[in-house]
Amino acid sequence: MLGVRRETFYTYVSRGLIKTIKHDGKRSKLYRKSDVQGLRSRAAARGGGPKVSSSLRYGAPIVQTWISEITSAGPSYRGTPGLDLAREGRSFEAVAELLWTGMPRASDIPWKPISFHPELTRLLRDIGTVSGRISLLRSFAAICSHFSEFENAGYGASGDPVAQGRMLLQAFTGAAGLIGAARAFSPPRRGELIAACLARGFGLADDGSEVRAINAALVLSADHELAAPTFVARICASTGADLFACVGSALMAHSGPMQVGGCMDVEALLDRVVEGAASPEQFLSSASRQSIAELPCFSHPLYDRDPRSAAILEMIGSLKRPRAVVGPIMDFIEAVTRQGAYPNIFASTVILARVLGLPPGWGAMLNTLARTAGWIAHVMEQRVAGTMLRPRAKYMGKNPIW
Repeated sequence: MLGVRRETFYTYVSRGLIKTIKHDGKRSKLYRKSDVQGLRSRAAARGGGPKVSSSLRYGAPIVQTWISEITSAGPSYRGTPGLDLAREGRSFEAVAELLWTGMPRASDIPWKPISFHPELTRLLRDIGTVSGRISLLRSFAAICSHFSEFENAGYGASGDPVAQGRMLLQAFTGAAGLIGAARAFSPPRRGELIAACLARGFGLADDGSEVRAINAALVLSADHELAAPTFVARICASTGADLFACVGSALMAHSGPMQVGGCMDVEALLDRVVEGAASPEQFLSSASRQSIAELPCFSHPLYDRDPRSAAILEMIGSLKRPRAVVGPIMDFIEAVTRQGAYPNIFASTVILARVLGLPPGWGAMLNTLARTAGWIAHVMEQRVAGTMLRPRAKYMGKNPIW
């Protein structure tokens, strides 16, 4: 890993740069991997390292993490492929705790419902009264702001990040009901998983397949390494900010059109497809190849075809929905695929929402709710690192580039 001689390695150990760990029952020792990786990063920096522009745009890794890894088969969570977890039907709750603690749960038991402080309950209901005038993502951010204030006032979850994570995800799940038929805050009930609570909030007459599809979308969206909002959450955590403030900062970055904010454009595109303004072939023939390549939330720089999206689309195909609802959308996806453009996780989540007959904004909400689990994991990991993330800028002169 370091590219040095054995003698040099032992010098690092003797100087305390690499910590040793006793190997039970053996004379040999183990060496702490994080120390070795840290030395390798320092060596790369001394050698010039990658250019800033390339290293910050899908380039060389700049942050060490043990949470998730991007592979050709999609993200792997703590060494377990996310696709396997989704296909096995593991609950979103179990996956969230795997990301947070690294310990897989043996069963998919629902979390115990949170008893929110009365003042928090009132505030959550107040958010519901204005939910029709602000986006649900802004409502999530407002919840984070309130939770941060109450945490600082001593009304939080005693600083336990796992307890705080459960509380925040249950609050977001309840807030999702603000765009449901009842327009009411409705958190999970006793014995109810988050996916089932979301389905109930929108009145889905479920035979089980809808909840499984929603849960799979949550699992596959839970984390994706160092996406821009995740980096923002880690930067915020490195300054010592509380967990709720870190998630709130990530939410604002996530709302941009190059992140989940692009779901609005996907919804507009699907409106045109479902309304039958033109067949998929006619739609594509009227668009230039460049515009096809720029379809909102299609293609992904890290995949030829986003495997997370492929899994969600496969589940959509198995849902019992009228051909008039599913047919035009799936025909369009197939036609676009033949042109070399493939939906990514944002697009497929919006398609799932559309097929289930859910209101606008639901796809973005689902992805954001899921990704919150990953943000919390990265906040926890960054706190353990104990260092502040403060990249340097390379000054390029007094003349602006624009």
